[in-house]
Amino acid sequence: MARKRVSMAEEWQSWAKRYDIDGGVRNFESGLTLKVVLGALFVGLLMMPGSIYLSLVAGQSGAGAAPWVAVILFTELARRSFTTVRRQELYILLGLAGAAVGAGNFYGGMIWNQYFIQSPQAVQFEIADKVPTWVVPPPGSESLATRSLIHRDWLWPIMLMLMGQTLGRMRGIGGGYFLFRMTADLERLPFPLAPVAAQGATALAETTGKRETWRWRVFSLASMLGLIWGAIYIGVPALTGVMMSRPIQILKIPWIDFTTNIEGFAPTGMFALRTQMSAMLTGFVLPFPMVLSRIIAETFTQFILNPQILYRLEILHSWHPGDDVRATGFANNIDFWLSFGMGKSFCIAIIGLAVTVPMLFKFRSAKQKQAGERGSLATPPGRGDFPIWLALGMWFVGMSIHTWILHRYLVPLFPLGFLLFFAFLWTPLNSYITARTFGILNQDLFEIPYLRQATYLLSRYEEIDIWFAPVPQEDYGRGTMHWRVLELTGTTFTSSIAATLITLPILLVSGILVYHFIWKLAPIPSAVYPHAQVTWPMSVTSRCMWVTSLRDGQSQMLQAVRGKYVLTGLISCLGLYGVLWLANPLLPGGHSMWYYGFLHGLGADPGRDIWTLVGALLGKYYMIKKFGLKRWYRYTPVLAAGFGCGVGLVSMATVAIALVSKAVIVKPF
Repeated sequence: MARKRVSMAEEWQSWAKRYDIDGGVRNFESGLTLKVVLGALFVGLLMMPGSIYLSLVAGQSGAGAAPWVAVILFTELARRSFTTVRRQELYILLGLAGAAVGAGNFYGGMIWNQYFIQSPQAVQFEIADKVPTWVVPPPGSESLATRSLIHRDWLWPIMLMLMGQTLGRMRGIGGGYFLFRMTADLERLPFPLAPVAAQGATALAETTGKRETWRWRVFSLASMLGLIWGAIYIGVPALTGVMMSRPIQILKIPWIDFTTNIEGFAPTGMFALRTQMSAMLTGFVLPFPMVLSRIIAETFTQFILNPQILYRLEILHSWHPGDDVRATGFANNIDFWLSFGMGKSFCIAIIGLAVTVPMLFKFRSAKQKQAGERGSLATPPGRGDFPIWLALGMWFVGMSIHTWILHRYLVPLFPLGFLLFFAFLWTPLNSYITARTFGILNQDLFEIPYLRQATYLLSRYEEIDIWFAPVPQEDYGRGTMHWRVLELTGTTFTSSIAATLITLPILLVSGILVYHFIWKLAPIPSAVYPHAQVTWPMSVTSRCMWVTSLRDGQSQMLQAVRGKYVLTGLISCLGLYGVLWLANPLLPGGHSMWYYGFLHGLGADPGRDIWTLVGALLGKYYMIKKFGLKRWYRYTPVLAAGFGCGVGLVSMATVAIALVSKAVIVKPF
């Protein structure tokens, strides 16, 4: 018997149901208490320096571990006080602790900008002295020479960032809440992965009871594995870096590059094995067809398509023997994959619209049949809702002030029409489409690649200040799931908003102090921060090429965008979708998982997903048989949380030792 054709929505929702263990709650309570705020700030601020340090050293932060550290401390104190912890308190605690750890990112862009204007690439492209002072102090500034964020030259960049954060919070709360009401309340979209996030928020809540549950045992086992791995991957480099000029890396961070080893039989091919074992846990959770198709596409690209077809046809002509993975990837992107990727993204946008529009008609007909369940904006009692007109007003006022400041003070010569297009046309449209696709498929299916860059080029505006301006090309659609998780955990909306607003000023002050201290320890990037040293130079080169695109007609970045390759990407990806759609009944899991996995892997390096494939194979062919399907999918979110917590704990401990040791001998220059 032929297998029944499965729609894309049914495909993703059936996968999400494996994690939907409980159906959520409808009794709403506030999760904001003084002990929750103090606990989150204590843990977050304590771990913030280590999180920033880890992101520069290994490309991963402690933001995933800090919330679980807060939960462990909170639940253990509750158990010893013979009290229980409500799930609402836990969810607010998780969110605040994660926000506190990530607060240093407010100033991460400033550190990147200081490297940008001092980089050889910016000097070579003759733009180092043309970057506005509201972005970064000029070259030669005392603040750059002394590596200090607490300096008068940083006043305007910091003031601009504070203004952006304030207005951004206003727009994010208003726009995100409005979209949630439209998609979750009015249309009753399922938000299939929201139950997974809700379950993660309460994974350890049961430990405050009289008996320990399976969640605690699984979490503890995963934490021990994370401790061992963290000691090898992060601990040894961090501790040896205290005593030596160059730290010892048992496993090279962030990858082991084999690109030059394969160039004899695969010229222009890339293979750099990622050394982040946490990717195995990602393989446990992701759909197996998506993981397998992604690795197939990556292997096909780097060992067949690039070397045997594109290289022989001289399409990939910028590569030179001896190029490492970074140089090879950059050359291949300029020659072909940048343009092909644009066509691929246009294809995803077309498919996203084709999927969204029929679903909209489907839900409209459902509203007519079930008027009592769908089509109503009535809110559950006690959820903490506020008027829709207030949400729209917050968004409109925040966006209007932001656009006015942008046009009046930052880029007064840039055409106002383009700014109004992004602020009041593109942002609402893009946000609504994203909210709907996330509500149905948990996927962002609509994206026009390089829209902002293309707009700048069409404007013929030759000043470079627009490339650094905070143009309001925003998307609030992804944030709608946060409101849905609040609903599932029974947490009042007002308590979440209040917690964010209360802690924001503290995090803004602490973030600048921590980044100032870490920058004082050593230049960023440098050998002390290997991940930044490896990845930042290529980002700077790409940025320089975009910024100078309109300087003359011979810009390398403009020449890299070739219409015939864009069209090739669009047509080939649409054709692949048609083939897989016809083969839908023959494909296990349905066609869209295979399709999006294959598209994600085209042009990419297979070395980045080897460990993800190992995790997927281990989960599918051993773990599920050993524990059973339902039981294994209950374990995986808790395993991921425990492993991340273990890695974070040992990482923060060793990084703390390194930071204290270096602080003792820190010099002003």
